[in-house]
Parts: sequence; structure tokens; C-alpha cells
Amino acid sequence: MIYPAPAALPTGEEQERYLDSVLGWFEEAARTTPDTALTGFLGHPVDLRTLRITGLHHVAVYVGDYDREEDFDQWLALVEKSPDTEDVRSGPSHIAPREYGTPGHWINCRAHGQELELFTCRARGGWADRPAGQKNALMSHFGLAVDTPDHVRPLLDYLATFDGVELLAFAPEDELGHTYGHLLRRDTDRVLELVHPGGSSPGR
Repeated sequence: MIYPAPAALPTGEEQERYLDSVLGWFEEAARTTPDTALTGFLGHPVDLRTLRITGLHHVAVYVGDYDREEDFDQWLALVEKSPDTEDVRSGPSHIAPREYGTPGHWINCRAHGQELELFTCRARGGWADRPAGQKNALMSHFGLAVDTPDHVRPLLDYLATFDGVELLAFAPEDELGHTYGHLLRRDTDRVLELVHPGGSSPGR
């Protein structure tokens, strides 16, 4: 389940309507069960109990590329003032420059009682030439909660043994106390995150 984001993040007055659309889609996506999210990523069912996955932690949505930092700043300000979001935080993407050669930003917030991550990357270099659907797949994802931090890496390594699945990133015990990692399916460009939130869990 991926939000059909346009190639470019809307600017100006269009951003408010766009945010409403994203939040409306997110309300439905946040009802996705962990079993459905994992089956959709792997392409076949697995037993969540043996994997020690405890629930859906967050939904991440790619909202399109930006051309200028000012466009992102305007988008962030809109998310911060929206009556439908709370606990808004933001920071630079670590994966976008390393994997795709372009800077990007994440916004983490709560909406409809669930955790939401919003991603956007600068339209630059080879990233700018990728189809919008591929960008959406590579940056959008479900985040599944794992019961303990020391189980995140072993579970990532186990799932990376499945055909077509590889480890994209792993971050142990970061400065905010959470442990997380991303898996990538090369044949579909789909991403799955496993996370133990610790004290808090910002977007990546």
C-alpha cells in the first residue's frame, strides 16, 4: 500500500490540500496489520509469533521531490501548524544521500493516533530521473515493531536470506535510544523497516 505521490512536492497554496489528501490516505493505511505488511513485502505469509514482531510501528509516505530548500521549509511549517498532527520533528535523511546521491528530509509526527513519517528528496542527479512510482516505492514503507533491540539485527539478517531481499541499512542504539533497519526487495523496489523504538523513534 503506497500513497500515489506526484513527482514533485506541491508548492504554495496547493500544499494544504495535498496534506489533507496524505492524512486521509494515512488514516486508512494505519489500519494495515503487521501480517499484511510483511506478507505484502515478502510475497508470502510468515508466522509473526516466531519472528517476535509485536505490531505496526509507523507508516512512511514519500510525498514527492522538492526543488528548493524553501519549498521543504514551507511544507514543514504546514505540517507543524496542522491541527491534525502533533509531536512534529524533522531531520536530514541518511539513506537518500548514501543510496541515491541526493539530500532529503524526514518529518515524524503523530496523526489519527498513529505514527507517520513523511519523506521528500531533492530533485537532483540520477534520483531526479527515476520514475515517480519507483521513488514512492523506495522511500515509502511500513515500520514493524520488534520486541527487543537486540533482536532487530538478527531478524533483519534472517529476512535478508529470502530470495530478492537484502539489507539496506541498520542503525543500532542511536542517540535517541532506538534501533532500526531497512530491508529492500530489488525486484519490486519495496522497503520494510524493523524497529525497536526505545525511548522515542524519529523518522529516518
